Amino acid sequence: MYIFAMLVLIFFAVIGITAFITAAGDALYRTKRGFFLVLPALDADNAEARVREAARLCKRKPGLRLICVCAKGDDAAAICERLKQEYPFITVKSEVYFDSGKEP
Repeated sequence: MYIFAMLVLIFFAVIGITAFITAAGDALYRTKRGFFLVLPALDADNAEARVREAARLCKRKPGLRLICVCAKGDDAAAICERLKQEYPFITVKSEVYFDSGKEP
């Protein structure tokens, strides 16, 4: 019984140390600028499900922002605007340009 108790203790100690190292790593690599999650080509059929799933990811990671790309006046844009009231980290864009630093 003593050996079993020691094995359980060692098992949970390893899990605790791993959780501590992960938390310390997250704290060290957290930046002020944060990261962006971009949902391109949203359409009315799947916009709400995709945005809610992405919002769930953004809630787990502080500093993560969500950009929804959809056509102006589209039903998906209306859905994203409605969800923007619920989730303040959402930004709705009609076009997104990524600057790679190189001339085209």
